[in-house]
Amino acid sequence: MIGTVEPPDFSRMFDFQRLMDGENRDSKDPDDIRHWCAVYKDLIEFKGRLLGETREHITTVPEAATELGGNDLPFLMKEMERLRRGLEFWEKRRVENLPG
Repeated sequence: MIGTVEPPDFSRMFDFQRLMDGENRDSKDPDDIRHWCAVYKDLIEFKGRLLGETREHITTVPEAATELGGNDLPFLMKEMERLRRGLEFWEKRRVENLPG
């Protein structure tokens, strides 16, 4: 039997300043820094492909242009900004904590 799953908090999805679950921006631990750099790079790559596919779909299915161009693309673009800021933060943290 599958337990009841709470629906996601969609208002949180629209908070483009949010951190990821488990992310601690106070950490200077090298393993944390490597981990979060890798996570952000992976998500940027994935969502970049999603953005490209969405743009391509708009050109091949014009009937979807209003929905995808008016809702999905702006959301994905803001989400990419958030991810890039996160990666910039962790890359800067990495440089600050280089030995020597």
